[in-house]
Amino acid sequence: MSGTPSAPSSSRDAEKILRGIMLALVVWGVVQALGSWLANYDPRRPLLVLACVGGFLGFWLTVLAARRRRLESK
Repeated sequence: MSGTPSAPSSSRDAEKILRGIMLALVVWGVVQALGSWLANYDPRRPLLVLACVGGFLGFWLTVLAARRRRLESK
């Protein structure tokens, strides 16, 4: 075993990995939002955290969609 990571065997595997990472980011964002709310019970704090996580994921999904369209057109 060489110890180097191998690429996913198919695009289905890559999509499954990406979905897992995105789900983990959503869970992480919810935990962070809960923690920010428990700090002083100000509802604006968790909304800001969730908006940032949502904005990041939205941007990431937009970039992935643009990449997919570019690769399909070739």
